[in-house]
Amino acid sequence: MYQRMYHSIRASLVALLLIASTGCSVIYSSTGSFAYDYSESYAMPYVMKTDDSQMGCAMSEAMTPMLLSFSELIDPPDRLATTMYMQAGACAEAKANEEGLTYLRAYKAQNIGEAKDARIRQKRLFALAANRQYKGYKHLVSEFGEPGESCPDLDEDEEFFWMLGLVSGLQAVMSDVRGQGEVGVPKDIAMKSVRGVQCLDAERWWGVPKAMQAAVWTMMPDNAPEGVDPWQELAEASEMAGDAGVRLAQAIEVVIADGSGNEERLRDAIRRHAQSVKTTPANKEYRMLDVVATQQVLAVSDRLWTEGTGSRTPVGGLGTFWDDKSPAEEALDIDDLLGD
Repeated sequence: MYQRMYHSIRASLVALLLIASTGCSVIYSSTGSFAYDYSESYAMPYVMKTDDSQMGCAMSEAMTPMLLSFSELIDPPDRLATTMYMQAGACAEAKANEEGLTYLRAYKAQNIGEAKDARIRQKRLFALAANRQYKGYKHLVSEFGEPGESCPDLDEDEEFFWMLGLVSGLQAVMSDVRGQGEVGVPKDIAMKSVRGVQCLDAERWWGVPKAMQAAVWTMMPDNAPEGVDPWQELAEASEMAGDAGVRLAQAIEVVIADGSGNEERLRDAIRRHAQSVKTTPANKEYRMLDVVATQQVLAVSDRLWTEGTGSRTPVGGLGTFWDDKSPAEEALDIDDLLGD
């Protein structure tokens, strides 16, 4: 009798444990679904409306692992992950740019040890950025398929995630190059991203598709259609971005101009961006993207200023340069000429 009672109690305990574990799994799965829906429908749109990129960084870096941990129980939130990894990648890229300024100052001071170490730190951070941006791109592929062959059927919300994922793919390639290829991001992702973004209307999406295509043409001019000036295309995309108040295309133009080696063109792009920020307010729905674009432009300006003076762009000085002539100096030059 005691043996039968023992087996009965044991079976009951096993059944209770199974019920409890199944119940926990259901609870966790439901919690994960709620977290995904809430984050995509409310948290992310709210962050996009804000203008504090540091808080955006804190959110993306802290919340991404927690949210994706639910993918152990349910399907991963690929669209949300694309956005959060892109933003986290931009945060690592910003830190890498800061290390680049540290390198320049140390080099000017002939502090070779600090300069070398800053360069190493910079490359590691670019590798971290590339890793995050590449993950964002892979989540895009998981959600919509590999870009570059045919255009998926997308609604307006999906077009937004599609565009951000493609930008993340292009950024991943560029960051990996600056990080000495530590991550091993496939180089063909850049062309796939450019082809994929042509599925979107340039006017509707702030000139980004036009800017990405023109950027490739500036680097490979033989691929540009006959009679098309890639730099003019970039300028037109930047104008679209300024009108829309989401200046990602202007940041693309500045980055491409920076790589061209033409400092006059680069300064002009920075000046036009600074003027646009002063005259056209950011789009209220996508203010964060506009802020990030300005920070990318400011990072290039900071490097130019540090190379020229040893310190970064003065507060409120974006669009100006240390060797600009003041109105008084210009008037003096004219008077001197008249005196001759």
